[in-house]
Amino acid sequence: SQGGLPPDHIVEKEDDILADTEALIQKHHDPKPFAMVRVDNAPCSPFSVSDHLMRESIKMARRYGVGNHTHLAENMDDHRYVMSHYGMSSVKMAESLGWVGPDVWFAHGVVLDDDDIRIMAETGTAICHCPCSNQFLASGVCKVTPMLKKGVTIGLGVDGSASNNSSNMLDEVREACLLQRVNYGADALAPTQALELATLGSARLLRRNDIGVLAPGKAADLIGIELNKLSFAGGLHDPVAALVLCASGQVDLSMVNGKLRVVDGQLVGVDLLALIKEQNRIAANLVQRTEKRYGVNLSEMVWRRAFPYDA
Repeated sequence: SQGGLPPDHIVEKEDDILADTEALIQKHHDPKPFAMVRVDNAPCSPFSVSDHLMRESIKMARRYGVGNHTHLAENMDDHRYVMSHYGMSSVKMAESLGWVGPDVWFAHGVVLDDDDIRIMAETGTAICHCPCSNQFLASGVCKVTPMLKKGVTIGLGVDGSASNNSSNMLDEVREACLLQRVNYGADALAPTQALELATLGSARLLRRNDIGVLAPGKAADLIGIELNKLSFAGGLHDPVAALVLCASGQVDLSMVNGKLRVVDGQLVGVDLLALIKEQNRIAANLVQRTEKRYGVNLSEMVWRRAFPYDA
Protein backbone atom coordinates (compact mmCIF):
# COMPACT_ATOMS: atom_id res chain seq x y z
CA SER A 1 0.00 0.00 0.00
CA GLN A 2 3.05 2.28 0.37
CA GLY A 3 4.49 1.42 -3.04
CA GLY A 4 6.70 -1.57 -2.23
CA LEU A 5 6.40 -5.11 -3.55
CA PRO A 6 5.63 -7.25 -0.42
CA PRO A 7 1.97 -7.59 0.63
CA ASP A 8 1.00 -5.57 3.69
CA HIS A 9 0.37 -8.59 5.93
CA ILE A 10 4.07 -9.53 5.99
CA VAL A 11 5.43 -6.00 6.41
CA GLU A 12 6.68 -5.13 9.91
CA LYS A 13 6.46 -1.71 11.51
CA GLU A 14 9.61 0.29 10.92
CA ASP A 15 10.12 1.21 14.56
CA ASP A 16 9.96 -2.50 15.43
CA ILE A 17 12.47 -3.36 12.71
CA LEU A 18 14.97 -0.79 13.95
CA ALA A 19 14.50 -1.79 17.59
CA ASP A 20 14.88 -5.50 16.82
CA THR A 21 17.99 -4.92 14.71
CA GLU A 22 19.59 -2.84 17.45
CA ALA A 23 18.71 -5.45 20.08
CA LEU A 24 20.28 -8.22 17.97
CA ILE A 25 23.48 -6.22 17.51
CA GLN A 26 23.72 -5.50 21.22
CA LYS A 27 23.08 -9.11 22.21
CA HIS A 28 24.89 -11.14 19.55
CA HIS A 29 27.39 -9.10 17.53
CA ASP A 30 30.99 -10.08 18.31
CA PRO A 31 33.56 -7.70 16.76
CA LYS A 32 36.60 -9.57 18.10
CA PRO A 33 39.02 -11.44 15.77
CA PHE A 34 37.96 -15.03 14.96
CA ALA A 35 34.36 -14.24 15.99
CA MET A 36 31.88 -16.87 14.89
CA VAL A 37 28.77 -14.65 15.23
CA ARG A 38 28.44 -11.22 13.70
CA VAL A 39 25.37 -9.19 12.81
CA ASP A 40 24.92 -6.99 9.74
CA ASN A 41 22.09 -4.55 9.13
CA ALA A 42 20.20 -5.98 6.16
CA PRO A 43 16.94 -4.49 4.88
CA CYS A 44 15.92 -6.84 2.09
CA SER A 45 15.88 -4.41 -0.83
CA PRO A 46 15.03 -0.78 -1.68
CA PHE A 47 11.71 -1.94 -3.14
CA SER A 48 10.77 -3.88 0.00
CA VAL A 49 11.29 -1.10 2.58
CA SER A 50 10.94 2.67 2.69
CA ASP A 51 13.62 5.28 2.06
CA HIS A 52 13.25 6.30 5.70
CA LEU A 53 14.11 2.82 6.93
CA MET A 54 17.11 2.59 4.60
CA ARG A 55 18.47 5.90 5.91
CA GLU A 56 17.75 5.27 9.59
CA SER A 57 18.97 1.68 9.64
CA ILE A 58 22.37 2.51 8.18
CA LYS A 59 22.76 5.44 10.59
CA MET A 60 22.07 3.06 13.47
CA ALA A 61 24.41 0.41 12.06
CA ARG A 62 27.25 2.89 11.72
CA ARG A 63 26.88 3.89 15.35
CA TYR A 64 27.70 0.28 16.21
CA GLY A 65 30.27 -0.22 13.46
CA VAL A 66 28.48 -3.17 11.85
CA GLY A 67 28.20 -3.90 8.14
CA ASN A 68 25.25 -3.20 5.85
CA HIS A 69 23.75 -5.45 3.20
CA THR A 70 20.84 -5.32 0.76
CA HIS A 71 19.83 -6.75 -2.62
CA LEU A 72 20.39 -4.38 -5.53
CA ALA A 73 20.08 -4.40 -9.32
CA GLU A 74 19.46 -8.14 -9.46
CA ASN A 75 17.57 -8.06 -12.77
CA MET A 76 15.88 -5.78 -15.25
CA ASP A 77 12.67 -5.70 -13.20
CA ASP A 78 14.65 -4.26 -10.28
CA HIS A 79 16.31 -1.76 -12.61
CA ARG A 80 12.99 -0.64 -14.14
CA TYR A 81 11.40 -0.26 -10.70
CA VAL A 82 14.22 1.97 -9.42
CA MET A 83 14.34 4.02 -12.63
CA SER A 84 10.57 4.59 -12.61
CA HIS A 85 10.40 5.49 -8.89
CA TYR A 86 13.66 7.40 -8.45
CA GLY A 87 14.65 8.48 -11.95
CA MET A 88 18.20 7.19 -11.47
CA SER A 89 20.17 3.96 -11.47
CA SER A 90 20.19 1.57 -8.52
CA VAL A 91 23.65 2.53 -7.26
CA LYS A 92 22.94 6.26 -7.55
CA MET A 93 19.70 5.70 -5.66
CA ALA A 94 21.61 3.79 -2.97
CA GLU A 95 24.15 6.62 -2.83
CA SER A 96 21.35 9.15 -2.30
CA LEU A 97 20.21 7.13 0.74
CA GLY A 98 23.72 6.91 2.21
CA TRP A 99 24.09 3.29 1.15
CA VAL A 100 27.61 3.29 -0.31
CA GLY A 101 30.95 2.81 1.40
CA PRO A 102 33.37 0.10 2.57
CA ASP A 103 30.79 -1.04 5.15
CA VAL A 104 28.18 -1.75 2.44
CA TRP A 105 27.77 -4.80 0.23
CA PHE A 106 25.08 -5.58 -2.31
CA ALA A 107 23.87 -8.98 -3.40
CA HIS A 108 23.87 -9.52 -7.18
CA GLY A 109 24.54 -6.16 -8.86
CA VAL A 110 23.74 -7.63 -12.27
CA VAL A 111 22.33 -4.51 -13.96
CA LEU A 112 25.01 -1.85 -13.45
CA ASP A 113 26.33 0.76 -15.86
CA ASP A 114 29.82 2.24 -16.03
CA ASP A 115 28.90 5.11 -13.72
CA ASP A 116 27.54 2.68 -11.12
CA ILE A 117 30.76 0.70 -11.24
CA ARG A 118 32.80 3.89 -10.88
CA ILE A 119 30.84 4.92 -7.78
CA MET A 120 31.30 1.50 -6.20
CA ALA A 121 35.02 1.47 -6.90
CA GLU A 122 35.52 4.99 -5.53
CA THR A 123 33.50 4.36 -2.37
CA GLY A 124 34.71 0.82 -1.63
CA THR A 125 31.19 -0.62 -1.91
CA ALA A 126 31.22 -4.39 -2.50
CA ILE A 127 29.24 -6.92 -4.52
CA CYS A 128 28.36 -10.47 -3.49
CA HIS A 129 28.18 -12.34 -6.79
CA CYS A 130 25.74 -15.29 -6.83
CA PRO A 131 26.21 -16.91 -10.27
CA CYS A 132 24.05 -20.01 -9.78
CA SER A 133 21.11 -17.96 -8.53
CA ASN A 134 21.52 -15.47 -11.39
CA GLN A 135 21.27 -18.33 -13.87
CA PHE A 136 18.44 -20.10 -12.04
CA LEU A 137 16.33 -16.93 -12.13
CA ALA A 138 17.56 -15.80 -15.58
CA SER A 139 18.67 -12.53 -13.99
CA GLY A 140 21.62 -11.97 -16.31
CA VAL A 141 25.40 -11.96 -16.01
CA CYS A 142 27.09 -9.82 -13.39
CA LYS A 143 29.92 -7.69 -14.81
CA VAL A 144 32.55 -9.26 -12.56
CA THR A 145 35.48 -8.97 -14.97
CA PRO A 146 34.96 -5.24 -15.74
CA MET A 147 34.35 -4.50 -12.06
CA LEU A 148 37.51 -6.27 -10.96
CA LYS A 149 39.49 -4.19 -13.47
CA LYS A 150 38.02 -1.04 -11.89
CA GLY A 151 38.93 -2.19 -8.37
CA VAL A 152 35.49 -3.16 -7.04
CA THR A 153 35.51 -5.61 -4.12
CA ILE A 154 33.68 -8.81 -5.09
CA GLY A 155 32.94 -11.91 -3.05
CA LEU A 156 30.91 -15.03 -3.80
CA GLY A 157 27.66 -16.26 -2.30
CA VAL A 158 25.01 -18.91 -2.89
CA ASP A 159 22.01 -16.57 -2.39
CA GLY A 160 19.13 -18.50 -0.77
CA SER A 161 17.83 -22.05 -1.06
CA ALA A 162 14.80 -20.83 -3.01
CA SER A 163 17.05 -19.95 -5.95
CA ASN A 164 19.93 -22.35 -5.28
CA ASN A 165 18.97 -25.88 -4.39
CA SER A 166 22.48 -27.09 -3.63
CA SER A 167 24.09 -24.04 -1.94
CA ASN A 168 27.54 -25.45 -2.75
CA MET A 169 30.29 -22.82 -2.67
CA LEU A 170 32.51 -24.88 -4.96
CA ASP A 171 29.71 -24.79 -7.55
CA GLU A 172 29.66 -21.00 -7.24
CA VAL A 173 33.41 -20.82 -7.87
CA ARG A 174 33.10 -22.93 -11.01
CA GLU A 175 30.07 -21.07 -12.33
CA ALA A 176 31.65 -17.68 -11.60
CA CYS A 177 34.63 -18.70 -13.71
CA LEU A 178 32.56 -20.07 -16.59
CA LEU A 179 29.87 -17.39 -16.63
CA GLN A 180 32.37 -14.55 -17.09
CA ARG A 181 33.81 -16.38 -20.08
CA VAL A 182 30.38 -16.44 -21.72
CA ASN A 183 30.34 -12.63 -21.91
CA TYR A 184 34.00 -11.62 -21.85
CA GLY A 185 36.00 -14.39 -23.52
CA ALA A 186 37.95 -17.48 -22.55
CA ASP A 187 40.54 -15.46 -20.64
CA ALA A 188 38.00 -13.41 -18.67
CA LEU A 189 38.50 -15.14 -15.33
CA ALA A 190 41.12 -17.73 -14.40
CA PRO A 191 40.37 -20.55 -11.93
CA THR A 192 42.74 -18.95 -9.42
CA GLN A 193 40.86 -15.65 -9.72
CA ALA A 194 37.55 -17.41 -9.12
CA LEU A 195 38.97 -19.03 -5.98
CA GLU A 196 40.25 -15.65 -4.84
CA LEU A 197 36.73 -14.22 -5.10
CA ALA A 198 35.50 -16.98 -2.79
CA THR A 199 38.25 -16.50 -0.22
CA LEU A 200 40.07 -13.17 -0.09
CA GLY A 201 37.33 -11.32 -1.95
CA SER A 202 34.63 -12.53 0.40
CA ALA A 203 36.77 -11.72 3.44
CA ARG A 204 37.28 -8.17 2.18
CA LEU A 205 33.56 -7.85 1.50
CA LEU A 206 32.87 -8.77 5.13
CA ARG A 207 35.64 -6.41 6.31
CA ARG A 208 37.48 -9.27 7.96
CA ASN A 209 41.27 -9.44 8.01
CA ASP A 210 41.36 -12.63 10.11
CA ILE A 211 40.01 -15.03 7.47
CA GLY A 212 40.28 -15.79 3.76
CA VAL A 213 43.93 -16.87 3.61
CA LEU A 214 46.17 -19.57 5.08
CA ALA A 215 48.75 -17.55 7.01
CA PRO A 216 50.14 -17.14 10.54
CA GLY A 217 47.79 -15.22 12.80
CA LYS A 218 44.71 -15.98 10.70
CA ALA A 219 41.80 -18.26 11.54
CA ALA A 220 42.55 -21.93 10.80
CA ASP A 221 39.99 -22.35 8.02
CA LEU A 222 40.77 -24.93 5.35
CA ILE A 223 39.27 -27.62 3.18
CA GLY A 224 40.77 -30.84 1.84
CA ILE A 225 39.66 -32.77 -1.22
CA GLU A 226 40.75 -36.27 -2.20
CA LEU A 227 42.08 -36.00 -5.75
CA ASN A 228 42.26 -39.76 -6.36
CA LYS A 229 38.75 -39.81 -7.81
CA LEU A 230 37.31 -40.37 -11.26
CA SER A 231 36.16 -36.76 -11.49
CA PHE A 232 39.77 -35.55 -11.20
CA ALA A 233 41.37 -38.18 -13.45
CA GLY A 234 43.67 -36.53 -15.96
CA GLY A 235 43.57 -33.15 -14.25
CA LEU A 236 46.33 -33.46 -11.70
CA HIS A 237 48.86 -31.52 -13.79
CA ASP A 238 47.04 -28.46 -12.37
CA PRO A 239 45.20 -29.45 -9.19
CA VAL A 240 44.05 -25.88 -8.47
CA ALA A 241 42.38 -25.60 -11.86
CA ALA A 242 40.99 -29.11 -11.41
CA LEU A 243 39.40 -28.07 -8.12
CA VAL A 244 37.49 -25.33 -9.93
CA LEU A 245 36.78 -26.90 -13.31
CA CYS A 246 36.21 -30.57 -12.48
CA ALA A 247 33.18 -31.96 -10.69
CA SER A 248 34.57 -31.64 -7.19
CA GLY A 249 31.26 -32.21 -5.40
CA GLN A 250 31.68 -32.19 -1.63
CA VAL A 251 34.81 -31.66 0.41
CA ASP A 252 36.45 -34.55 2.25
CA LEU A 253 37.85 -32.40 5.05
CA SER A 254 36.76 -29.08 6.48
CA MET A 255 38.23 -27.14 9.37
CA VAL A 256 36.59 -23.95 10.62
CA ASN A 257 38.48 -21.77 13.08
CA GLY A 258 40.62 -24.73 14.05
CA LYS A 259 37.74 -27.15 14.61
CA LEU A 260 37.13 -30.15 12.34
CA ARG A 261 33.66 -29.99 10.84
CA VAL A 262 33.96 -32.57 8.04
CA VAL A 263 36.16 -35.70 8.21
CA ASP A 264 36.27 -38.32 5.45
CA GLY A 265 33.39 -36.54 3.76
CA GLN A 266 31.10 -36.81 6.79
CA LEU A 267 29.80 -34.02 9.02
CA VAL A 268 31.22 -34.22 12.53
CA GLY A 269 28.73 -34.39 15.40
CA VAL A 270 25.64 -34.38 13.18
CA ASP A 271 23.13 -37.20 12.70
CA LEU A 272 22.81 -36.56 8.98
CA LEU A 273 20.11 -39.18 8.26
CA ALA A 274 17.90 -37.77 11.01
CA LEU A 275 18.49 -34.25 9.70
CA ILE A 276 17.52 -35.27 6.15
CA LYS A 277 14.40 -37.02 7.42
CA GLU A 278 13.32 -33.93 9.36
CA GLN A 279 13.98 -31.64 6.40
CA ASN A 280 11.91 -33.84 4.09
CA ARG A 281 9.07 -33.85 6.65
CA ILE A 282 9.11 -30.06 6.85
CA ALA A 283 9.20 -29.70 3.07
CA ALA A 284 6.32 -32.13 2.54
CA ASN A 285 4.25 -30.32 5.17
CA LEU A 286 4.93 -26.97 3.49
CA VAL A 287 3.82 -28.35 0.11
CA GLN A 288 0.64 -29.82 1.58
CA ARG A 289 -0.28 -26.60 3.38
CA THR A 290 0.37 -24.53 0.26
CA GLU A 291 -1.69 -26.83 -1.98
CA LYS A 292 -4.57 -26.82 0.53
CA ARG A 293 -4.56 -23.06 0.96
CA TYR A 294 -4.44 -22.20 -2.74
CA GLY A 295 -6.16 -25.26 -4.20
CA VAL A 296 -3.30 -26.15 -6.53
CA ASN A 297 -1.15 -29.16 -7.33
CA LEU A 298 2.43 -27.88 -7.12
CA SER A 299 4.00 -30.93 -8.75
CA GLU A 300 1.69 -30.61 -11.74
CA MET A 301 2.39 -26.88 -12.00
CA VAL A 302 6.14 -27.46 -12.04
CA TRP A 303 5.79 -30.28 -14.57
CA ARG A 304 3.59 -28.22 -16.89
CA ARG A 305 5.99 -25.30 -16.72
CA ALA A 306 8.94 -27.51 -17.62
CA PHE A 307 7.02 -29.46 -20.32
CA PRO A 308 4.16 -27.21 -21.49
CA TYR A 309 3.29 -29.28 -24.56
CA ASP A 310 1.32 -32.51 -24.52
CA ALA A 311 2.99 -35.49 -26.18
